Amino acid sequence: MRPAFCNHLLLLSLVCPLAGQENPSLPAADITTVPDWEAKGELGASAFFGNTSQFAVTTAISGEADKGILDLTGRFAFAYGESANKLGETVMSKRAWEITSDVNLEVGASFKGFLLGKIESAYEKKIDLRYNMGAGGKYQGDFQGMETEWSFALLAEKTLPLEEELFLIERKMVGKWSAGFAFSKILRDGWLTIESDLSVEPEIQRLSSFTLSSRQSVSFQLSQSMAIQFSFVDSFDSGAQARGARSNNDGQVFFSLVSTFR
Repeated sequence: MRPAFCNHLLLLSLVCPLAGQENPSLPAADITTVPDWEAKGELGASAFFGNTSQFAVTTAISGEADKGILDLTGRFAFAYGESANKLGETVMSKRAWEITSDVNLEVGASFKGFLLGKIESAYEKKIDLRYNMGAGGKYQGDFQGMETEWSFALLAEKTLPLEEELFLIERKMVGKWSAGFAFSKILRDGWLTIESDLSVEPEIQRLSSFTLSSRQSVSFQLSQSMAIQFSFVDSFDSGAQARGARSNNDGQVFFSLVSTFR
């Protein structure tokens, strides 16, 4: 019995110290948590066509917060531009700002319901103030490595013209429906991102009165928090000329630096 007891004691003396040590062959537990918020800042220079031309600067701040089944997003953008008139004088050709906010509610793996609101003003489109609000749903999925999103919403919108005393524009709330499609594709191990966003918002009772906006961008990631972005943004407002604008279409191509904070 003594030799067996000694053998067990010797085995325990070898095993017990090893039990308290980590196995180097096993990976350490991943304690990195995914951030539940994100903020972005943009600063760019632009070239315009349509209502505006020549020098312009743009800036934007956006944020997103994930609160479980709720996802909150918001964005503020401002643009200012100047051009020379026929007399060679420098005049303001663009001044626009926009505030948007969305509240998304997860109702499934790919479906979300959402509430949205937007307030905007645009000198070049002769909009003193335009605001809308509404609700809808969206479907998000993956198609051949692309993140895609389809959305549909019903809106109530009101537009106040900039020079109301010169144009007979009805100041009434109108019902609109909104349809949108967006996709993003990440390439080169995350260093290159291609994004596209398209939306159309016609009036329910008068489909010929509508707005159309599109945005295409290519981003080159310089670091985890900094990127260079080239974007083309185009917007069409069927009522812009009736309010005194030179064109219903307004587009811009701009280069910007984007900083991301988490």
